[in-house]
Amino acid sequence: MTATEVRPEQGGTAGRLRAHTGTAVLVLGALAAVAAVAATAARGVVQPSYALVFGTVIAVGEMARVTLPDGRETAPLGAAGALAYALLPDVHGTVSRHGVLQVVAVVGVALLAGTLPHVARGRAPAPAYVARRLLAAGFAATLFRPLYATGGLDPVMARGWAYGTFLVLVVLLTSLCDAVAAAIVRVGGPFCPVLLAELRALCAGLSPTERIGPDGEGTGNRACGLTGIGTAVGATGMLIALSTSALGLWAVPVFCVPSLLVLLSFRRYTATRMVHRQTVDALSRLPEAAGCGSPGHAARVGELAHAVGVDLGLGEVELRELAYAAKMHDIGQLALVDPVPGGTTLDLPEAEQRRIARLGADVIRESGVLDRVATIVAAQADPYHDDAAGPPPPLASRIIKVVNAYDDLIAPTDDPRARREVFARLRADAAGAYDPRVVEALAQVLERTD
Repeated sequence: MTATEVRPEQGGTAGRLRAHTGTAVLVLGALAAVAAVAATAARGVVQPSYALVFGTVIAVGEMARVTLPDGRETAPLGAAGALAYALLPDVHGTVSRHGVLQVVAVVGVALLAGTLPHVARGRAPAPAYVARRLLAAGFAATLFRPLYATGGLDPVMARGWAYGTFLVLVVLLTSLCDAVAAAIVRVGGPFCPVLLAELRALCAGLSPTERIGPDGEGTGNRACGLTGIGTAVGATGMLIALSTSALGLWAVPVFCVPSLLVLLSFRRYTATRMVHRQTVDALSRLPEAAGCGSPGHAARVGELAHAVGVDLGLGEVELRELAYAAKMHDIGQLALVDPVPGGTTLDLPEAEQRRIARLGADVIRESGVLDRVATIVAAQADPYHDDAAGPPPPLASRIIKVVNAYDDLIAPTDDPRARREVFARLRADAAGAYDPRVVEALAQVLERTD
């Protein structure tokens, strides 16, 4: 492997441990499904009409999954239906009597039914997707159903504010459980940054478990994806469960129809993201096609910049913008009368580097949709510390500056020993031209790929 390649962390004790814990999540989900279906079949389905209605909602939600530009899929309606069934107290005065195992069984069978059309089209979900859905539903049911069945919630339910607070707490704990499971099954990345990204994303309706990858979209690990229990999904599930007391089972379609309409917004979002992705892909290919860049340079910088951004704790939107900017960081060279030999701008005068960066930013702004990316590209040649320039450039710009310099210096050779010399040069300029924190983050990323 060359020094500029980035691949998932596989070596060492930490990598092997992550692999085992990821497998444990899959095994736990499989055992829960088998035990739940077997127990429910042996005892019979309690209140089958309730199970049928909520199972249908979950199945329809899975059938109506929205496919994002990178191939990931999201089923917020199915997740909300599963949560509502787990938290169902009564239906128009009739107490619900189903237990934890029946919740897992109904969710599992509904997932299977809703997934069959996708399987027929060759788009079967990853096992970890199913495992997480089952474990999240089982976790929520475990927190709610035993207490409800034994009357332990009666004093709480007598006070509306207390009951509402309890349900919110259950949803938050379920979200945390799902976030931890998502971070565990993502063996290909550092655990803490992924978990922090999950926790930051709880305020969104969906959980961006798959961090934005070097192509500007998801990481392609479809074991995760936008399938978590976020606030929008959690709120919908709670509202359905609470409304059944007054509206009966009619509460289910009342809340599900608007949710289906929301999915149309996701489709528009997908179309917008697709336009952005196509714009970035088209622009990023231009320098190499015109002979203004070394083959594969933009892709390598994009991969390393993404990995460094993950290590430094950038959020989903920041990572996406970083990935876009990294892929297009050399586009300003198209405006040069005399192309830079090999596309390497590292040894150019600082003023010329800045001029090329700003020319590239002007090109990107012409797209009309990537102004923030253009700002990152414009500042990529600015030094980290410049007494005359005021505050340092954005972190994304500093990451691109370091990674671009590293790839320019290391590209002529595949000798891993050259890395020490490259980092000696980067560290010599740290706190001046380069952000020392970014330099060390890059060193850690490359160390994990060995």
